[in-house]
Amino acid sequence: MRTLGRPALWAFLGVLAVQLAAAAQPEPREPVQRQEDVPVVPGERVGPLTVRMRASEMVAVLGPPERVDRYPERNILSYDWKSEGYLVSFELSTGRVRVVGVYGTVQRFVTDRGIRLMMPLDRALRAYGRGGGYARVDCRGDRITLVRYHEVGLQFAAAYDPGQPIHGRIFNMGVFRPGSLRTEGSPCVTR
Repeated sequence: MRTLGRPALWAFLGVLAVQLAAAAQPEPREPVQRQEDVPVVPGERVGPLTVRMRASEMVAVLGPPERVDRYPERNILSYDWKSEGYLVSFELSTGRVRVVGVYGTVQRFVTDRGIRLMMPLDRALRAYGRGGGYARVDCRGDRITLVRYHEVGLQFAAAYDPGQPIHGRIFNMGVFRPGSLRTEGSPCVTR
C-alpha cells in the first residue's frame, strides 16, 4: 500500500475539509420578504379585527387567544394573541369591545399617518396634533404615558421611564369607538 507524503496528505485533508464544509452549509434560501403592513384605522379596526366584532368572531379569525385575563374591579376582559401582537379588551359585563390594540416591537402595524410601534410618542403627537379630543395621562407608577384621541378613536401608550432608551417609545396602539372611553375613570392601573 502506498502512503501519501506530507505535502500530499495536507492537500488531501484540505480538499476534504472544503468538501465537508460545503456539505454542511444549508441550501441558499429565498430572501425573507417583509410582511405586509397591517392598517390601524382609528375608530374602526386593526387589520382584520374591528371594534364592532364579538369575541367569538375574533377567535374565528385569529384562533383561540393565548391568554385570557379578567379584571372585575375595572369591568375588563382581555384576550391576548401575543404571537400575533394583538391585545383586545372587552367590557366584562356586556362583552362589548373596548379597545382593539396591538403591542410589542413588531413594526408591521401602521396608522393612517404612518405611525408604527416603537416610534417616539412625539412623532405621533406631531402627526395627530392636540385636537380630536386629545387627552394625556402619565401613569408614573405603571411607567406608561397614555395618549387618547377620544373623538377619533385612537390611543397610544409609550414607556414612561426617564433616563432609559425606551422612554417615550410607543409600545401599544389601539382603536376604539369614538367617544366610548371618554367617561372612563383613570386609565392608570397601579396595583
